[in-house]
Amino acid sequence: MVKRNMSTPSAKVRIAKGSKRKRVMEEAARTLNSHGVSNASLPMVATRLGVSRAALYYYFEDQEDLVFQSYQRTCETMATELAAAEAAGGDAMAKLLRLVDSLLADDAPELAALSDLAYLAPERRAIISSRFQAVKAGIAGLLAAGAARGELRESRASIIAPAILGLVLWVPIARQWRSNESLSHRDLVEALKAILREGVATDRRSNVEFRPIDIALGHISDVNLFDGQAVAAAKQEALLGAASWLFNLKGVDATSLDEIATRVGVTKKVIYHNLGDKETLVAECYRRSFRHYEAVMRAARDYDGPRIAAIMAANYAFAEASLMEGSAPLSPLTGIQALPASVREGLCCKNREA
Repeated sequence: MVKRNMSTPSAKVRIAKGSKRKRVMEEAARTLNSHGVSNASLPMVATRLGVSRAALYYYFEDQEDLVFQSYQRTCETMATELAAAEAAGGDAMAKLLRLVDSLLADDAPELAALSDLAYLAPERRAIISSRFQAVKAGIAGLLAAGAARGELRESRASIIAPAILGLVLWVPIARQWRSNESLSHRDLVEALKAILREGVATDRRSNVEFRPIDIALGHISDVNLFDGQAVAAAKQEALLGAASWLFNLKGVDATSLDEIATRVGVTKKVIYHNLGDKETLVAECYRRSFRHYEAVMRAARDYDGPRIAAIMAANYAFAEASLMEGSAPLSPLTGIQALPASVREGLCCKNREA
């Protein structure tokens, strides 16, 4: 058996290259999460790393390659940690909590949220989708096996699995939304684990009955065609609803103003006239979604009944709104740091008040 001396110059070079690549990929993931795909350019990542743009071409062909490799790294890391969690043994819950701990450890590398798959070319998009599906299938299998052994409650594993992954990828992004509680990374991780382990209901076997919260999402009825302000508001709502739906479906960066205009049946000029450029449009979509979130949360606070029923009613309202084709609220995912400072501060203030 040949022993390799890792103190040789060639070995040190390999280690140095590996650590540099790790640092580059971690910064790429952080930038994608904080600024979104379109703003996570090679020059921005290079600036944050303190290197030249040319130096990054050693790692990435172009911006799309940066996104592809970052998403690939997310899937590979999840698959590796899932396999390790399963191999370590224990019941299904122990494996799930071990997976969460490994992916969200204080020293774990930040993973890029898979928020803009449509930005990738079809063949690359198919690769990422396939790998992410494999991870989801692995977690679904773990859930199903745990339920069969009586370790977990029966559930729709195919729905719960992506929800768990969504929560894991959400934690780094959630840190960007400041609140009065000043929650730390560890607070968020422990809350996630508590939800998986215990849920939120004191009696998990009881059926929760609730009255739906009736919050109309930007609904403008009976517009007076002779009221200029009302007509303008209706036009803006139609544009914001269409834009939000497409942004959620495809990602902000993969959706053009032309696509939004086509969906509404107008020209791009109408968007510029009623709202402004794409940056302004995205900001207004965020404002619209937060108005909806605030309305639902106010209704939940005022709900006459058990708090678990209020929580269920609020979650139902959020889910129902997200499925409203053509008018769903924009999901606040990646890119909050790319918004104008005034908009970002306004949204963060609203989040603190919620």
